[in-house]
Amino acid sequence: MNKQLLQQVHSLTSTVDSLNATINAQTQLIAQLNQTIQELKEQLNKNSKNSSKPPSSDGFKKPAPKSLRKPSGKKAGGQNGHQGTHLAVITAPDKIVKHMPSACEGCPHYQICKGTACIAEKRHVIDAVVTVNVTEHQALELPICMLYGDTRRGAFPSDVKAAVQYGENLQSLAVALNTVGAVSIKRTHEILSGVFNIPIATGTISSMVKRCADSLNETVGKIKDKMIGSALGHFDETGTRVDKKLWWVHDASNCEYTYLDISPKRGSAGMEQCGVLPEFKGIAMHDCWASYWNYPDIQHAVCCAHLLRELTGIDENHPEGMSAHDIKLMSDNDLLDMDYFLHEFDDDDDFSEEGFYLF
Repeated sequence: MNKQLLQQVHSLTSTVDSLNATINAQTQLIAQLNQTIQELKEQLNKNSKNSSKPPSSDGFKKPAPKSLRKPSGKKAGGQNGHQGTHLAVITAPDKIVKHMPSACEGCPHYQICKGTACIAEKRHVIDAVVTVNVTEHQALELPICMLYGDTRRGAFPSDVKAAVQYGENLQSLAVALNTVGAVSIKRTHEILSGVFNIPIATGTISSMVKRCADSLNETVGKIKDKMIGSALGHFDETGTRVDKKLWWVHDASNCEYTYLDISPKRGSAGMEQCGVLPEFKGIAMHDCWASYWNYPDIQHAVCCAHLLRELTGIDENHPEGMSAHDIKLMSDNDLLDMDYFLHEFDDDDDFSEEGFYLF
């Protein structure tokens, strides 16, 4: 009897141990799933206001604006003393149109009265007139020079090289539309063809842009050298489309210069291709993208605006608060390498006047 009870106790104990093991495993699984759910919620809640995601990723549903500024109490719009921009009366108009009273039309004294009528009111209409000027260059030839007796012929200017070509102003406009205006080659062709009635080909526009870029190679090189030798540089990268593929524009700038380069790579490979950071010796200000930390020999500065967005995301996703352990477990993408601030805090570090954190 005792032996049977003992066996039952052992059997029940084994069952309890097995159930406890199952419960522990399920508890761990539930904790992992809850963590995954929380991470997915945070991903869904991320936007350009509470993370380092660009505004373009917000889609049509933009997040409600949240400003750190306090209300000033002033009315919206221009303040007293503000010198605004407005239309002004032109002292010397290009064209004058006189309007007689409509009741006077058909009167035999119309022309006499029109000549003696006084101006009751003036109104100016400012408009743009789109014109195309065609300049014909003629090289003149003298069959017999009256002084020397030889045949002489005039030469065309050095920039007039073809029987028919596009002038400098039209070329400048095409390049400006495509570069400064960020208008595609195809749409630049459509604008020039529609507005000026000039059937300029897309390939011709591309050649104009390339010639302009080639002529600026020396200037671009000097800007790059200026950025390499700069005491402070702002570095960033942003996506763009090249032949329907994602490329990255790498930016290095300060208050005087901006150097741009493009690469199919966003990280270290793209930065190496840009060529500024590998030789840079000053303070590099950036958004804490992990690849920037591959340059340990320069002094880094992290943009406070990006840090505030990340802290806003922490506050929104964890209103109950977070422990230091919770923050340490968050990914680099979530906190943009915030562990630098958690583990390498220095009492002498402070926010500088320029709005970034030095360390």
